[in-house]
Amino acid sequence: MIDQQRSQNLNITSVGDALNQLPSFRPITGPATQQFRSSANIAGRSLDLRGLGSIRTLTLIDGRRHVASSDDGNFDLNSIPSIMIQRSEVVTGGASAAYGAGAVSGVVNLITDTRFSGVKGEASYGVSDKGDARNKYIAFQIGGGFAGERGHIVLGGEYSKEGPVGDFNSRDWSRRHRDFVPNPFFSTNPALSNGLPANVGSNNVTTSLTPAGTITVVHPLQGMQFDSNGNLVPFQFGYLYNRARPSALMIGGDPSITDYYGAVGPLVVGTKHISLLSHADYELTESLTLSAELGYSKVDGGPTGANPRSDPNGALRINRDNAYLTPGTAAMMDAARVSFIPVSRINFELGPNVYSSTNETWHAFAGLKGEVFGDWKWDGYYQFGRTNGRQSNANSRLEQRWKDSIDAVFAPAGLPGIAAGTIICRTTIANPTNGCVPANIMGPGKVSAAAAAWANTIAFSTRHFTDHTFAANFRGTLIEGWAGPISAAFGAEYRTSNSKGDNDPNSKAGLFSQIAWTFLPSTTQKVTEFYGELNLPVFKDWALGKSFELDAAVRQTHYSLSGSATTWKAGAVYQLNDDYMLRVTRSHDIRAPSPLELNPNRTTTTFSLADPKYGVQYLMPTFSGGNRNLKLETADTFTAGIAIKPHWFPKFALSVDFYDITVDGAIDIPSANLAVNICRSGSNPAICTLGTDGNGNPDRILALFATYQNINRLRTRGWEFVAKYSIDLADVSGFLGGNIDIALNGSLVNKLTTELPDGTKKELSNFTGNSGGVTNIVGVPRWRGDAVITYSQPTFSITAHASHIPKGLQNPDWIGPEQDGYSPYLPNSVTYNHVSSRTYFDLSGRVKLFGDEGRNIEMFGGVTNVFDTDPPPELRLNGNGLYFNPIGRAYKIGLRARM
Repeated sequence: MIDQQRSQNLNITSVGDALNQLPSFRPITGPATQQFRSSANIAGRSLDLRGLGSIRTLTLIDGRRHVASSDDGNFDLNSIPSIMIQRSEVVTGGASAAYGAGAVSGVVNLITDTRFSGVKGEASYGVSDKGDARNKYIAFQIGGGFAGERGHIVLGGEYSKEGPVGDFNSRDWSRRHRDFVPNPFFSTNPALSNGLPANVGSNNVTTSLTPAGTITVVHPLQGMQFDSNGNLVPFQFGYLYNRARPSALMIGGDPSITDYYGAVGPLVVGTKHISLLSHADYELTESLTLSAELGYSKVDGGPTGANPRSDPNGALRINRDNAYLTPGTAAMMDAARVSFIPVSRINFELGPNVYSSTNETWHAFAGLKGEVFGDWKWDGYYQFGRTNGRQSNANSRLEQRWKDSIDAVFAPAGLPGIAAGTIICRTTIANPTNGCVPANIMGPGKVSAAAAAWANTIAFSTRHFTDHTFAANFRGTLIEGWAGPISAAFGAEYRTSNSKGDNDPNSKAGLFSQIAWTFLPSTTQKVTEFYGELNLPVFKDWALGKSFELDAAVRQTHYSLSGSATTWKAGAVYQLNDDYMLRVTRSHDIRAPSPLELNPNRTTTTFSLADPKYGVQYLMPTFSGGNRNLKLETADTFTAGIAIKPHWFPKFALSVDFYDITVDGAIDIPSANLAVNICRSGSNPAICTLGTDGNGNPDRILALFATYQNINRLRTRGWEFVAKYSIDLADVSGFLGGNIDIALNGSLVNKLTTELPDGTKKELSNFTGNSGGVTNIVGVPRWRGDAVITYSQPTFSITAHASHIPKGLQNPDWIGPEQDGYSPYLPNSVTYNHVSSRTYFDLSGRVKLFGDEGRNIEMFGGVTNVFDTDPPPELRLNGNGLYFNPIGRAYKIGLRARM
């Protein structure tokens, strides 16, 4: 259990940020991990226990499931005012039988303070050492009784605005432009290789694409670029650039390009949200209480950003009759006897890819709770939830318009309304009213604002998620057993979850080549659940120990789209004496597919793939997207732990837990090659269509379905520990005063593997690097440590916080010199494959300005990343915001009041 005290001591205003600091959680979703995302909820915060994905951690509010915030089914913690959360109950390990589907790696139950009386508020402001990452936070909570204390009402809300952190050139560590360049001269044959591994890590990694336009591909004019006058001048290629096999990346090179690579995207995305929550209880009778709740939130994320739409590999074609050709360039083309120039270019004039999202969520709850006989209690409720989301890309390029604009010519005589010799698009000759605006790409900054506006538009999609839930629960004592009351609980729940969404007409028509928002047809998942729990005390105060009890739970769940399953959990708690307690559980759990995974809309791409059955290669239409035929994921979990509170060491507590979780049928998207192998193995016939092709060849793969499939197997195993110790300094010496509280949290991950049907395994338990875009970061450190030490007096407190991430691997698919079996002639070799360790220190304090325990005003402040520690130098230029601080030193100051 985690209460508000830790958050207040560390000056953390978001419950999501507070929980994600703990080693048991992987902070997969937050502002520091969203640089490149076109997510349905860019500002969202979700929880991921034990690295199995946030979709396998069930988040509840006061024991109730809430409406999804995005396609993946996750709940956004920004939807609830953190100031109203009294404590967070974390149940690790499988818990689907007790709490419902989705609790594969555990449950986080956020308990709100619905009995609060009085008024409290908080306001804070923060900023980084560099003047960015500015954040503002205001929150309040009001509560009190009415109708002679038969009723009680609370109301709370918060406003939070977190400013972005600048682009990749805003920090020294990212300004080095470290990245990995594929070695174009690599060979597995030492005689043909340049001696370097297949991937070379280096600072000063640049790109051959420039804002002026470069001829990078094989061509008589290869190695030339346009200057500001539109003339061709030499371009200096960098180290590891192979003109015979051109690529985008190189090391060093022309000085004009160094600031362009990775210069646009923010290191941390800006977010803003407002959330409101009201709750009321009223005692109708001594044994019957009516409850109601209303909540609202609006969450804005972005803009994220990346470099503008680029055209690599000579994708832009300048014909000899282009109207913008200078005489010098035209003469060079004639001398080279070429009819066109293939240009590679970063199109800064078109603006960066700006993704943003807005989510609005409403929920309403009405329920009754009461007593029937003895200690038996019951409750029943109805809950409504709805999320409306919109995500957009403000600079989406219409590919055909862009190509038409670049093909600029002089207007011939006779076009209605267009003077001869005017520069127009070639397509305008056949259609004089098509509105096409010609673009000059020969030189930096040459594309006019009018041409950019013609080629660009806004792509968007909308999402709507609606839940209706009815539930009833009963709990109490069945009989008085020989070792204590034998208690039980049972209940039922019925809910419908509808998801639907639309997208813009251009996406529907497939007019974008690099992003297309998907349409989500209306889909309703109906869920019926029945559950029962039993707690059986076996003995108490006996020769074998102080107590021993068994508990069991079973739940039957039916999904209208995904099938039925029975989940169960069995456990035992053995209290040996006042000092030692042992616990063990075994469970079988499930997860249902999300709306994203069930989305039947698909895109089709035709690949030339090898068919292993016949040893031939041919074209195979390949479908990607969702899959209505997905089944439930199943998981089996074993946990065992010990809790120690030794009487001979007062105020010390230690808990150590072991876990082992296996998820079968985990939902994932296979690659096209893997889909072929699965098809031919016969393990999943639905992944392909077999038949006779157009040439009369029988038993050919006519279609592949590289859609979401139940194909993966996940396995994780590890240890977690929590140690706490409190010291009253007056007990040490009469001259001392105050208390010291120490809390240590740690995790050790022995295994986190994925296994595909073809036998491919990947170990992710020591992976702290960034294998590419941030969305690809999926690993966890081998171990993590977190320590908090607080010295407190009645009028002030000082808290020191430290967190440690050990040395890890850069990429689990690579092998470097520091690993066994390395050779520079392996196709997955790299110059280094490690990421250095990092330890971060924070310091914070609180001072009570006036008042007593019930009514007071205090000022607080603090410094995070006190020593301004940079991320490890081995990381790519965008770092790894999951574990390593990208902001640097930052400050916060604020006030809290309670009346």
